[in-house]
Formats: sequence, C-alpha cells, structure tokens
Amino acid sequence: MTTGVSTLTYVYGVTWAATPLPDDVTAVVHRDLAAVTIAVETRDLRARRRDLLRHADVVQRVFDRDTVIPLRFGTVVEDPEAELLEPRHDELTRLLRELDGLTEVTVRASYREDDVLRSLLAADPGLARLRTTAPPVRLGEAVARALAARRDADADAIVRALRPHARDVAIDELRTELEVFRGAFLIPRAALARVDAAVDELARAHAATTVFKYTGPLPPHHFVRVGVG
Repeated sequence: MTTGVSTLTYVYGVTWAATPLPDDVTAVVHRDLAAVTIAVETRDLRARRRDLLRHADVVQRVFDRDTVIPLRFGTVVEDPEAELLEPRHDELTRLLRELDGLTEVTVRASYREDDVLRSLLAADPGLARLRTTAPPVRLGEAVARALAARRDADADAIVRALRPHARDVAIDELRTELEVFRGAFLIPRAALARVDAAVDELARAHAATTVFKYTGPLPPHHFVRVGVG
C-alpha cells in the first residue's frame, strides 16, 4: 500500500565540515563544507511555531560552536550535496570566511505612549497650547507630526551610536507608530563588549520615553540570503 509520504532533507544551514554538530542533527559533507540537516516527511512541512523555534535553536547551537551560514526556514532538498554544497561550494566557502569572527545583534526600541506624549508636550509649548485650544483632529495631526520627527531623530541616534562598531547594518520596517527602531548590526565578536556598553548608554539616555530590547550574539540571519533552487 502506498502512503503518499516521501522523505526529504531539511537544511538548517552550512558550516565547516570540521565543526562538531549537536547530536540531534546530521552532517552532509562535501569537501570542507557540511550541511546541517535532518530527514523530514513531506506531510510534516508546515510553518508551525515550534518548527520556527527549532530552526532558530539549531542554527544558534551550531553558531555557538563555529561560523554558520543560516538558510531560510523551510529549506528542503532531496540531496544537499548535489543541490547545494557541490554547485555552490566556492560561494559558500567565501561566505563562511567572510563571516568568520562576526556576529549579529538585534536592537528594538519602542516608545511608551504616555511618556513620549508628555515629553513631546513638554518640549513644544505650541503643541501643549493646541491641547486646550485646537479641535481633536488638528491636535492629533500635530502630535503625529511631532512624534514622527522625534522617532526619526531617535532612530538616527541609535544608528550613529552603533554604526561605528558594525561591518553592516540591516534596518527592518517598523510595525507600529510607537516603534522607534528595528534592525540588526553585524559586528566582530571582539566588539561585543563595546556594543553592549553603547546600547546601555542609549537605553539610559532615552529611559524617560523608550524601552530597548537588545539580543545577541546571534547567527547572521539578516546578512545572509542563501536559498536553494
């Protein structure tokens, strides 16, 4: 009886063949490269939260041991050696060498709504007067303009403070009007302490209005775009 279920190979990323891998994944080796893989059944290929988390966890554990090129979530092939490692050997080798010693850190900054509104009113007497004299629509438009100007200035301050430590910067699209900055910095591991200190200084300087979330060291997800096919 045919079940209609076939087996493919899920690829988390590519690292050096000499890298010791976690016990729950398998290395497919070609020359000096290794694809980090598991066997999967086609019926299991769904974008569930637990699968997204496992993908990130596996790549992180490999990264904690050595340089890794993260592949996009959901990358599956029949033969990792024939479809990925052999035809793209030179590209992948170059990427691994370029990423050696580098790590990604992500920065998120968001305003606390009441606090940033108080700050805007305190900084602009004209805006404060509008609060008592203007129609709600006019006041809302003025507040939105002031908030946008403040957000642009604060986002620029974040980039200016961290850019000198970074090899590259990736800025993500903001998701709400209260978000100030969402992005990633590719930095040398040796610069982590300096970046930590710079983010701490930013958080202190903007503590009256802004919450920061700082994560790292991470694999270079924002700075690698490697797919198959």
